[in-house]
Amino acid sequence: MQYLTLGQKLRLKRKELDLTLKDIAGDYISPATLSLVERDLQVPSEELLRYLAERLETPYSYFKETPEETLGRRAKTLLAESEALLHRKRYSMATRFAEEIMNDAKELRLHHYIAQSALLLSRIALTQEEYHRANEYLFEAQSAAHLSGHHEWLPSIYFQFAQVSFRQSFYPQALDYLKQADQATDDTMDDELHRKILSLLSQTHHKMGNYDQALDYAEKATSLVSRMNNLEAYAESLIMLGANYREQEQYDKALELFQEAMRISRQLETQHELSEAERNLAELYVKTGDHAQAHQHFELAIEQKQKLGDASLFTTMLDLVEALLDAGDVYKAQSRLQDALGYDIPSAEEDRARALALSYQISCFLGDEAAGRRALEESLTLARSHSVQTRMPDLLVKLGRICAKAGDQSMATQLFGEALAGYESLGLIMRTNTKNA
Repeated sequence: MQYLTLGQKLRLKRKELDLTLKDIAGDYISPATLSLVERDLQVPSEELLRYLAERLETPYSYFKETPEETLGRRAKTLLAESEALLHRKRYSMATRFAEEIMNDAKELRLHHYIAQSALLLSRIALTQEEYHRANEYLFEAQSAAHLSGHHEWLPSIYFQFAQVSFRQSFYPQALDYLKQADQATDDTMDDELHRKILSLLSQTHHKMGNYDQALDYAEKATSLVSRMNNLEAYAESLIMLGANYREQEQYDKALELFQEAMRISRQLETQHELSEAERNLAELYVKTGDHAQAHQHFELAIEQKQKLGDASLFTTMLDLVEALLDAGDVYKAQSRLQDALGYDIPSAEEDRARALALSYQISCFLGDEAAGRRALEESLTLARSHSVQTRMPDLLVKLGRICAKAGDQSMATQLFGEALAGYESLGLIMRTNTKNA
């Protein structure tokens, strides 16, 4: 959008009304003086500007507003609308509004609006799993925040960098960003952002197998959210805390936390948190060997995730298949795997590779060696050509475990060896699950 100067506004309004300089000037000023004002060569007094506004039948505020003020007014409206469109999953329109503000802000060199719009554009890109674009916007937001002196935005920017890294399984990198975000916090920081930072710190340590640290951050997040009037966030923190207790084999504590999270989620009718509580509870029962309860809660989680169109639906369906195989219910596992593959569900490469490996395990149990071998070969092709290299060793560990359960110890050993080499090449500490594989 082209932002008009005061002189341009006056000239355009005069032309709209088909008036000459002399018509407007009247006896108040000379046409020559008015010409200087229209060419932005002379700044009018407030009294003169009010006179011109009256003569041009236009509100005084229109002429008084600077381009910077105009952008501020538009930014407030369009960025709020972009945020609302993001929540409604209308990503194209949300991007258009935010980009419009960012481009205008660049034109006027208003760095605080560049930072605001770039941060929102990064969130939109992250939601669409466009990680490269999300990072590009975040670097722009970071630079603009420094240039504008709005250092209070840095925790949000670092947190979003961490989210992008976490989604791609770059856990050490996510941890570095989260530490920067946590260090940049102060007493004036928004509690909700601080909670999200603590929560993601817990999840990241959990993914890296650092369960003591994960539990510590989960407790901090739960303590913080208990002081906030946000029951939905409280339920989320209870699930996270329970997951860490579960990994430390403190099953009674984990069960109590999951049940409380479910109670709150039912009360609030928040289906996402309820489905996550059900899924985590199912995983708890898998660990304790209560297969009937595990299957029941997986089915409930799947039902809720289907209604929500949740991105983790396919993964949860595969979790159920694995649980059924662990319980020895091969035919039901085969049926549920066919159900999962039959749904038109977007799935990541690693989920597809895992599904094929489970198909291999089922085929081995049913004595169909040829079909099993084909499924395994396709699974390994997907795993070894994985576009996100930091995820590949983790995926090979999963496939190795499935091969071990299928009785193929030779292939399992080979895959665990490949995973270990992958971790070493990435300079990562060997995952706990590889040590125990």
